[in-house]
Amino acid sequence: MSSGMKTLPSLTALVFSTYLCFGQNMVWQSPSPSPSEAATLLRAICPSSIPTSGSLPACQPCPEYTTVGRVQPRVATHQSFALRTVIYGSFSSPGVEEAVASFEGCEPHANEFGGSVLLRKLNGSWAMLEYTPALITSACRTYHLETGRDLLLCEEEDHHMGGASHSISICDFSKEQPSRCQTVFAVLDTRGACGHSAVWGSIDEVELRDLNGDGMPDLTLEISVGQGAFPNPEGSCNADTSHAPVERRALEFLFQQDTNSFLPAPGSKTLADRLHAFFNDAQEKAVRAVSPGPTRRPPAQ
Repeated sequence: MSSGMKTLPSLTALVFSTYLCFGQNMVWQSPSPSPSEAATLLRAICPSSIPTSGSLPACQPCPEYTTVGRVQPRVATHQSFALRTVIYGSFSSPGVEEAVASFEGCEPHANEFGGSVLLRKLNGSWAMLEYTPALITSACRTYHLETGRDLLLCEEEDHHMGGASHSISICDFSKEQPSRCQTVFAVLDTRGACGHSAVWGSIDEVELRDLNGDGMPDLTLEISVGQGAFPNPEGSCNADTSHAPVERRALEFLFQQDTNSFLPAPGSKTLADRLHAFFNDAQEKAVRAVSPGPTRRPPAQ
């Protein structure tokens, strides 16, 4: 344990047994399209744009249905709408051939710098159905329902005021925006807020298997949680947390067939609620730490 850092009271009675570092890897990765796939999809998504030949297939300028293309046409001509991944399934109705394509670009940070397009194959050709800004599906997998329709289970990281979150969500394209995606569970990292205490968490493993015998896969998350206090004037952003001990815990979530959602299993509910409150409290402290004030020192670069 580094000097100048002390461990806050443990979230549970477990003995700290592992270590957590910055820059956690995503557990899932959606498939990247082949060049021919990308060209076919882009013709349906932005037919009036010019496909670019960079490291990611893209449209330029920004399509008019994106935020930049709609409100900042001059800026739109200098940005690209880059296709990152595509997942196939029957998302809005059973038996249809559809695809969800994830894009980056043409959106502000408030919309996660991108969004996703839902397409359907009609008479042998792809047709764009709708665009959802801020829906990032570059780390997702399909979840097949007995009705013949598919949901998306997605992993996401988001950097925002006072912290960075890492979450698992379930997305149902039969629902209207913005209630289409619901967060199953999220962890938070507040070390970037430069406060005098911080928490940090990661989702390390995700497993789908039937836990209650109803024939539908349930969700098990292996997570890590660390916490520390930093008495130095600069706060946590200048503290060495690379060897700070963390807890490893498992949470189970059961699939609810009546609502197409996941809820904590009875044996995990108390811990899930406690962790949710723990991260919410840390987020509030982080926001206060980065708020402007007469004595607040700027974060380290």
